[in-house]
Amino acid sequence: MGATKIKVLIADDHPLFRAGVMSLLNQQRDIQIVGEVDNGKAAVQKARELSPDVVLIDITMPQLDGFEATTQIVRGPSKARVLVLTQHEHEEYIKRIMHAGARGYILKSAVAEELIKGIRAVFNGEQFFTPEVSRIMVESFVRQTSGKAPQQSAIVLTNREREVLQGIAEGKTNQQIGSQLHISVRTVEFHRANISAKIGAHDTASLVKFAIQKGIIKLNPEQ
Repeated sequence: MGATKIKVLIADDHPLFRAGVMSLLNQQRDIQIVGEVDNGKAAVQKARELSPDVVLIDITMPQLDGFEATTQIVRGPSKARVLVLTQHEHEEYIKRIMHAGARGYILKSAVAEELIKGIRAVFNGEQFFTPEVSRIMVESFVRQTSGKAPQQSAIVLTNREREVLQGIAEGKTNQQIGSQLHISVRTVEFHRANISAKIGAHDTASLVKFAIQKGIIKLNPEQ
């Protein structure tokens, strides 16, 4: 009998990137790819159906983002452990998805060996972070213990993020915001995820509240 293989489910909405990861993992004797999906909702469904050991997941995905998908996967019937593979380096992204139940966080800029090590570590019940992510977490810890944790007043949004947030607070759909700003719906979703991570918002109501507090919109604008 052969050694037990680590069953991996890949969730990322970029076909070429998925293909590259699959090619890499297929070269590993102890890893077996059991499925691939291109959105968060499908990741949750396949995690239930296929019972993978590790779900390799991105954060910014259509239908259901990585935060909510991770929450549902770890609370679901499968014993899958979630390992994040993303381009996002934001401190709030890391904190939020680790609180959601992820076991590791790898940046897409990492070398291939780091991904393999991460999958094996998470499968064995360990946590895994690439060096850059570890640095971000350590710096965050130092700020908190020195009483210098970022306050809401220190949160800085880019001009584009403020424009997107204004649209959200005004009740516009992603399609309407994209049309107004001449950007794609996916770009709107990307900015929305960035804003949510920066301010620690978990729903639209929190985004609207922040927009009002910062004067981005007014409750009763003058005509």
